[in-house]
Amino acid sequence: MRLGSPRRAALALAAASLCTAVPCGAAAAVKLTRLATVSGSVGPVFGMVRTGDGELHLVYPTVISPESGLTGLTISPSGATGAPVSVLTTDWQTNLPGLVELPGGTLETFFGGASPASFNPPSLATMWGLTSADGGATWSTPEDVRSGPNENLAYGSALTAQVSGTTPVLTVPQAGNLVIQSGLGAGVPTYVASTSTDGSVGTVDSALDAGTGAVVAAWQSLAGSGGDYIEQVAPTPGTPELVPGKVLPEQLVVGRDSGPGVFAPYTTDGTHVRLLRYGGGTVAVGRASGVTAAALGVATGIDGRIWVMWGADGGRVAVTRSNKAVTRFEPIQVIETHALTLFRLAGDGRLGPFDLLVDQIADTTPLLPAGLYHARVLPELSASVAVTIIKNKKTHVITSYKLKVTVTDAGDAVPGATVSVAGHTKKTGATGAAKLALPGSSPSKLKLTATAPSYRVLTRKVRL
Repeated sequence: MRLGSPRRAALALAAASLCTAVPCGAAAAVKLTRLATVSGSVGPVFGMVRTGDGELHLVYPTVISPESGLTGLTISPSGATGAPVSVLTTDWQTNLPGLVELPGGTLETFFGGASPASFNPPSLATMWGLTSADGGATWSTPEDVRSGPNENLAYGSALTAQVSGTTPVLTVPQAGNLVIQSGLGAGVPTYVASTSTDGSVGTVDSALDAGTGAVVAAWQSLAGSGGDYIEQVAPTPGTPELVPGKVLPEQLVVGRDSGPGVFAPYTTDGTHVRLLRYGGGTVAVGRASGVTAAALGVATGIDGRIWVMWGADGGRVAVTRSNKAVTRFEPIQVIETHALTLFRLAGDGRLGPFDLLVDQIADTTPLLPAGLYHARVLPELSASVAVTIIKNKKTHVITSYKLKVTVTDAGDAVPGATVSVAGHTKKTGATGAAKLALPGSSPSKLKLTATAPSYRVLTRKVRL
């Protein structure tokens, strides 16, 4: 949703408090932990929203044959997972739900489904919504939220949702077309995307442009020569834009936490990854040796940054984060998944550390059923070192070394980082630089350590 100043302030406070819960600069290995499983080989998909208190809320389909409903859980600002909560228990034959935080803090989840025989009216296939006023602890009875006949057969459809200002905007594939509904209930405006009128649309994703309040959707279509499209769909339709490169099983999009821009990842060769900005412009993200870009994900970071992830069945996942201007990226991290199958990569990094969510994994160590996995990923630092040698003017003997260490995050200066070399420690200033003086008797090869709140520890060698 579009972030107002109270919500931005609350998220900033949650981010600032992370150092009390996350070992600041800790370099512990990234480990995926299962959050949820379902029967058979079908992994859960989920709706997700980060609320103003820093909690990350998930709602996903629960399949307990022969019934299907919805389950919710939370991930705290420190990365701890809460107990699952029943959102919808009876057999509604649900699919991917959308989840938003409405003005005032109420949660609302939306899904396409058919009401069971015990509900009045039964067997009505449409779009439904239910709310929680207590942070996801309890949920209301489902209500029909469709606008009109375009949404009457939304049963089993994957649905996403955003809030533009105060208006929920729902995107749903309906009879193979992409339908956008702005608002809830009968008669609110609807729109059918122009490149989705061929009966081929599958999974849809959507994102909010925090600078303009516009909602941008992404989907795969066979219209014309086919491909993955992104388009502004609310409050007014925009221009469809074909995402270059290989057609993906699911095209994801994401907006920034503040400022304009909606972004979509793509690859032209299955190895090199780039990021497209809707409306114009691309930037190189990079490549990771041995990591195939079959599934690509993208997520919102802090201070306008964007996270990008990619991987493939049976392989590893590469993760990296942009700078504030989304023009450069940090060093790429590679995470072992032990995966047989890997379908969807998503997450949220609005607090600084990244809550990575990996969908449809069957873990091979030991063999476990498909499920939804979570890992807390800390961003990477970089450091450059300039060494000045100081000599005695008469004897030309080295008396000391002056080091200027500049700590950056994808090119952005990192003030307040702690830099340590050979027992000498300094903090970086506003430009990310710290100056240290070492005695002339220092060894020629030294280890430099740089730490900053909520970043991985950086170590590198320095030659004097």
